[in-house]
Amino acid sequence: MEGVPESKGRGARFWLWMVLAAIGLIFAAANFQKVTIDFIVGETKAPLVIALVISGAIGFVLGLLLNRFRRRD
Repeated sequence: MEGVPESKGRGARFWLWMVLAAIGLIFAAANFQKVTIDFIVGETKAPLVIALVISGAIGFVLGLLLNRFRRRD
């Protein structure tokens, strides 16, 4: 395109994702102790990082679904 300077290197969004990923990895590495996860029908022991990742994934999916429903209104 004319008049648009070429971008060299990575953008700010890329570096933001890299910093967030690094913080997430450090956070996960610091939380490997075993915890008891209590369900309605039972309980299990698992590393805390697994519980955090699963709950984060559930929250992410719920956020996507709720955002999709809000856009339709």
